[in-house]
Amino acid sequence: MSIEDEISREIGELKEKIGELDRRIEEANKKINKSIAERDKTHTRMREIKEKVRALKEEKATLVEESRGLRRDVRELRQKLLNYIIEKRQLRGELKSLRLSMDVNRIKKRLDEIDLYLASHRVSREEERRLFEEASKLETMLVDYEKALKIHLSLNELSPQMEEVRKELEEKRKRLDEVSTRLNQISTEMEMLNNVYDNLKVEADRHHSSYLEAREERDRLEAERILAASKIYEFYRLLRGKREELMKRRISEVKAKRKKEAIAKLERGEKLEFEEMKILLEDETLWQTSGGTGQP
Repeated sequence: MSIEDEISREIGELKEKIGELDRRIEEANKKINKSIAERDKTHTRMREIKEKVRALKEEKATLVEESRGLRRDVRELRQKLLNYIIEKRQLRGELKSLRLSMDVNRIKKRLDEIDLYLASHRVSREEERRLFEEASKLETMLVDYEKALKIHLSLNELSPQMEEVRKELEEKRKRLDEVSTRLNQISTEMEMLNNVYDNLKVEADRHHSSYLEAREERDRLEAERILAASKIYEFYRLLRGKREELMKRRISEVKAKRKKEAIAKLERGEKLEFEEMKILLEDETLWQTSGGTGQP
């Protein structure tokens, strides 16, 4: 096998190798694009989850602040209700301590009778003393009735106030339960989302590693392809040099043959053609031998 054939064989093998490298480079590029797409899709989902977690954190902070205020309000309302209960018990205790054995109208009527009797009759000192004592007791009873009336009024005022506080307390407790339930739900949701985020991060890292591996493989294949292409270029240059050398040798052989024929014609005294003259003129040694004058 000639050198040219060997070079042609090497070039053919390199071209086949480049074709295989192009196929593998294309596969690597597909893997790169797929890994990037999957990684970016995963990053998008991670950003969505991060945004949800951020919104939940903001809601949680608002609810925690509301919960603090509600707990404070519940404590204050509970204390207020307790004060009302204590006050009501005290008033009822005061009311119970008052001994009211007669109707207030009977007391007033009896006092009027005593006043009228004392004014219209002459009474002894003993009877006057007795009537004054009775009137004094009746007036004391009347004062107790006034106290009892005030206590009743206070109790009547306390009842709606207590009911209003009790109603507000119930509303605050209900809202506090709702807030506490929502806070528990948020904690559960955030824990779930954080777990999903961690899993997605692992997935994104895996896609990124796959992308880096594929890119490294593609770069290696492209470097190998460049090397193969440069070898082909060198082989073509070498082959071209060989062909040029062969062409020059063949041209030289043809010229030598034509020159030999031209010299033979010259020696026979035959007229030379232009190309034959040109070939002879190119040979300086021939001219130096013949003295370099005129036609040889």
